[in-house]
Amino acid sequence: GVRVPGLEHFETNDALYLATHPTKGRCVRARREINPGETILRCAPFVHVVHDRRKEDHCAGCFKTLENAVECVECGEFCGVKYCADVCRESDVAHVAECSMVRTNAGTGADLRGARMCLRLIHRRTEDPERFAKVMNALRCEKKSPTPAATRLASAVRHRADVNPQEVEDMLGKTRENSHGVVDWKLRQLGTGIYPEASMFNHSCAPNAVVSFAAGGKLNVCCIGVDDYEARAMEIGPKGHAPLRRPRPIGKGEEVCIAYTELYRPAASRRLTLEKSKGFTCECVRCANASVLKALDTELHAAMDGVEEVADEMAKELEEGIDASRAAYAIGDFEGAVESAERVLESSDGVLRDGHFLRLEARLAAIEAHIEMASRSDEKCKAPGWRKVCDLCVPTLQHLMTHLPFYHPGTVEITKHFGLAMLMVSAELADGQPDHRVRGDPSYIDADVISLPNHNLVKLWINSTSAFCTHGNVAQKVYGCRVLSGLNAPDDRMHDIKRVGGDTHHIAAIMKQIANTGYGEKVQVDYAFMDGSLPPLPESFTNFRAPPSAQMSPVDQAANIRVYGELYNMKPKQIEDMLEDLEEYHRDGGQRDAAPGGHGHALMSESQ
Repeated sequence: GVRVPGLEHFETNDALYLATHPTKGRCVRARREINPGETILRCAPFVHVVHDRRKEDHCAGCFKTLENAVECVECGEFCGVKYCADVCRESDVAHVAECSMVRTNAGTGADLRGARMCLRLIHRRTEDPERFAKVMNALRCEKKSPTPAATRLASAVRHRADVNPQEVEDMLGKTRENSHGVVDWKLRQLGTGIYPEASMFNHSCAPNAVVSFAAGGKLNVCCIGVDDYEARAMEIGPKGHAPLRRPRPIGKGEEVCIAYTELYRPAASRRLTLEKSKGFTCECVRCANASVLKALDTELHAAMDGVEEVADEMAKELEEGIDASRAAYAIGDFEGAVESAERVLESSDGVLRDGHFLRLEARLAAIEAHIEMASRSDEKCKAPGWRKVCDLCVPTLQHLMTHLPFYHPGTVEITKHFGLAMLMVSAELADGQPDHRVRGDPSYIDADVISLPNHNLVKLWINSTSAFCTHGNVAQKVYGCRVLSGLNAPDDRMHDIKRVGGDTHHIAAIMKQIANTGYGEKVQVDYAFMDGSLPPLPESFTNFRAPPSAQMSPVDQAANIRVYGELYNMKPKQIEDMLEDLEEYHRDGGQRDAAPGGHGHALMSESQ
């Protein structure tokens, strides 16, 4: 390994060590085999700032969502920087260096954050010159020539601190190339921080590790395994998505990489972003492997055959539509956000490939807005938006899981949305269904075949529960802990169901019902609900209906019994007895009390 002053952590880390790469320079490698789900690094920020758009509602010291904010004493009411408690305000001693710049609004967005980070670094130099020197020497800066914006920032910083101009430009360059965006549990950016240890990880568009954040803005790096993109490229189907493959562990001596940019963008877009922001050209398997580019990347940016010119003409309009949807969402206009996103999907249908990144971004925007609308609806689980969320989540997940790592924060979020939406649709469909549980004994189900729930509803219950199990399993791999996880995540595990107005008692009953099915062991498999090992999902949720068995024809009722028995792993004799009961029931004129079988079959009793 390589020893770097200021980065002594790697000398004692049991999973990682610093090494030298022939073209990349320093890199992080695995000291041993690392399995998906292992948290391999935890570190605090050397310096950090809260996003200028988040300073009013998040603590500048620890990123906590503010409830009873205390205004910054040093700045008075004109600064706007706030803290959750006196202890955070008192510990954020570096704020004094940036105070006047924040108060006078000297710049906006990334420029302002860059200057504030630089001023905080200068304060750290004064406070702990030895540690500062080690960290700055350890950090790299690929892009040596300063941009005009960097030069202007350097001038602004020098007006507020007595620092050598060349040193300021060096700090700004290292800040730009070594910063990490701090995101909360909903993947919203709250701020920016410099984490020296995490800065040693090189980038890959096919990463085998992922970054997340915990209380206080502490950074965690978790192994997500090595995905085989060449195999995906060979197996991609006509609809533009590939079968699921589990990632393997990171092997001893392999490089450990994270991602610096959005991964569902096309290779050309990702490369351009990295060249501008980080100063290097990506040569990972997704950017430089010809077979992967041809099979997978084409889906992210290509038009349908014969309409390429139309697609080029529409591109700007579609991007503006997505921006309009996000802007509407940001101000709480969720209906407007849905309209803008769905307009993009409608106008690009038949023009862009279904997996095109613009259609993917439009779906993501529509899903978030539909959930907010449905959660605020007086109709609760009967809100039509839940069905729409289901319809949007299916293709979104299929394409995300083709292009992103198997374990990825984006798929965690959409899986959670999908499970929640299916559960709400299940609750809607189950409303008014006969009570099919034996009174006083919830572990058994009444044998009365007319009161059996429609098997399509049972399938939906199983899939929704599977999605929640999947969400928990994938979150375990991505964050190293079970849901709900991430910065500012609520403690209540029923938070999402309560937030959307779901009947927690009703939904808990549905989930308890499914917990006893013969599919119990299969729903522990990641993405079981998408890989065909569980009952298939309906083609469309919008018109999906599941009438009670009593409303079905005798032929459909018999089919329902067979499928229902299969779902619950019933023995053939049990199914035959129930079919006999059904036949006798109809032979006696449909009188429930006239059915003489009286088998009292407990569907669960022999299958557990």
